Amino acid sequence: MNVSVTTRSFDGTRSGAQLHETVLTPAAVRARGIKQALVLKTPDDRQLEAQPLYLAGARVGGGTHDTIFQATMGNCVYAWDADTGSVLWRTSLGPPVKRAKAIDQHLINDHWGILSTPVIDLSTNRLYVCYWSSPSGKWADGHHYLASLDIATGKETHPAIDFEGATFDPGHNLHPLAFRSLERKQRAALALVDGIVLVPFGTIAESDNEAHGWLIAVDTRSWKQTATWCSTARGSGGGIWMSGSGPAIQSDGSIWLVTGNGEFDGVVDFGESVARLRYVPPPANNVNGKFEVTGWWTPWTDDGRLGKNPGGEAVAALLPERMPSNFRVGPYLASLGMEAMGDTWADQDLGASGIVLIEDLGIALVSGKDGILYTIRLDQPGNTRQADLAPAHVAANFAKLAAPPILYTYFDPSINPAPTDPAALNVYAAQRTHHLHGTPIVWKSAARGWMHYCGGENGNLRAWQLNADKSSAYLACSEAYASPECTKPYGGMPGWSIALSANGGDSAVVWAMIPYGDANMTITNSRLLAYDAQDFGRYADGSGQIVPLWDSQDWNWNLLHPKFNRPIVVDGRVLVPTYGGELLVLTLA
Repeated sequence: MNVSVTTRSFDGTRSGAQLHETVLTPAAVRARGIKQALVLKTPDDRQLEAQPLYLAGARVGGGTHDTIFQATMGNCVYAWDADTGSVLWRTSLGPPVKRAKAIDQHLINDHWGILSTPVIDLSTNRLYVCYWSSPSGKWADGHHYLASLDIATGKETHPAIDFEGATFDPGHNLHPLAFRSLERKQRAALALVDGIVLVPFGTIAESDNEAHGWLIAVDTRSWKQTATWCSTARGSGGGIWMSGSGPAIQSDGSIWLVTGNGEFDGVVDFGESVARLRYVPPPANNVNGKFEVTGWWTPWTDDGRLGKNPGGEAVAALLPERMPSNFRVGPYLASLGMEAMGDTWADQDLGASGIVLIEDLGIALVSGKDGILYTIRLDQPGNTRQADLAPAHVAANFAKLAAPPILYTYFDPSINPAPTDPAALNVYAAQRTHHLHGTPIVWKSAARGWMHYCGGENGNLRAWQLNADKSSAYLACSEAYASPECTKPYGGMPGWSIALSANGGDSAVVWAMIPYGDANMTITNSRLLAYDAQDFGRYADGSGQIVPLWDSQDWNWNLLHPKFNRPIVVDGRVLVPTYGGELLVLTLA
């Protein structure tokens, strides 16, 4: 069956599962292994941050081809023939921003251009891509743009839209906010709903006063920006980055996002929150539409994590033992008297994880830097208020979930995943971080029912089963773990990058990439593995083992880990992005 991949994680629910794979079965991968069929070069930039996309039997470059599309940090988009590797077209969208410590202090990226995964609209045969461009190459001169490319030729169908100066009016007697590219980082994947492209933004400095999360809508029919939303209209923070995942789209058009560290009041500030939005189109010409927040849920506030009154009703004295050394708060909290603090526990983003929807069960799954799984109700997320986060009411706030929180990426029996005092989560289990930088994969097995998978930092791949009461039961884990060669305190980033291929409810393989070292501060090698998704083995203690089918380590493969990127599987091919200026196309050996 010819299958296309037009968006991050295969579909709008962000399932991470491709369900029409009949070639790369567990039996075939175990018996034959895999090989490199093609090595596709991206000479304009080495670091591939955007997930590749794929169209089967598309009219591209004057003929019909199975086509691979890849956007780069050098602001190029490539279209290759998936069988021969020939370049069908290559489009350059303007000079990228050169690396700068203001954007990333580790300086492992050469450029900042296209970070996010584009989205393809099959109804119009267009590819939409957001790029960061500066005529001088300097960060201070850069703007973010949205481009529309014709799939057949790679040519722009409209002049690019410049987002600089976009405004958001939050109401509530607050001043409108203006969008400035200087402060934004656009890593989260684009999404498409009813002809509207959704472009989410995080920030280059999460604890800076001007940090905000933004969502901008562009109507592809009128080619106009039609709506904006800022996640923290009075305070700061709340970046929308989700480790590269995109907004999840419910069948009724609801838009689900997860925000990072920032301020929260449940009115105009939605830091550290799962948020459900609805796009309202413009009522008439020359009048903008809007995004409405229709539901949300919040586990804790940043001030609560730092030892303040977690409900935020008053500014309490900070406990010295919980005070990091240089954490910068936003203007609202600063105006209430909060002192500058450090970042030991000030960066525990809920929004490090994307969100995945399981509409059959009426739930969504999300984790974050604590490695705790939250099971959100799609119908009534909970609409947390500040008062709900005070110690006397925290249990009731957790009770709004479809199932109690659980330790997801790592198990330490001394940690309570739903504590009354959120500062109790400020621990390093086994002296390592266990952040989930990614989105859980969900798959409905014919044998086991709904299953999900995760892989956190400095930990292993883990498989779970969803029970009838929406709770999750642990099944098995892998022997391999992420960043085994990292020697820095508390381990390395970013954990596992995973995808699943299956033939409906059967013959499922989990494809995984893990770094050997720390892929956040350094360029490090990557290990590629294929696992049987449901036929588990047993460890000596009787617990379940996720069994490898193939392991690049056995073949001395060398590839550079692509940080928040991930492999995809389609039409008997595994597309593997790297940080070596190469996109690998793998097939059965």
